[in-house]
Amino acid sequence: MPHMQLQVIRKGALYTCECTRCRTSMYTHEFVNDDHNARRDAMAAGTLKCDDCPGHADKATYHEYPRPQYAARLSAPGFMDCTDWHYGPNARKLAAEVRDAYGVEQTRDARGRFVAGA
Repeated sequence: MPHMQLQVIRKGALYTCECTRCRTSMYTHEFVNDDHNARRDAMAAGTLKCDDCPGHADKATYHEYPRPQYAARLSAPGFMDCTDWHYGPNARKLAAEVRDAYGVEQTRDARGRFVAGA
């Protein structure tokens, strides 16, 4: 994936839970979801509908992550190609996780910054 570039973005509040039926993880992010507050409240109450099946949020798995949180993925600038987002509280560990998950070598650009090129 030499054309892909690593993106690490600082996020606001992050909330997650699992579906009661298919166990898919559901997320809501303060800076991403337009209906963040409603999604957060529905997760906590166990009423959020799953996008993948007829199930709903399992309120026993509801978790609030403290700020700041980060999101990372590989993306091809100018194209719609990108990997799934990965989330976590440590930007460096998250970047390493994404590189490891997609088999990308860690290299440096002309300024000495780490990039996800190979």
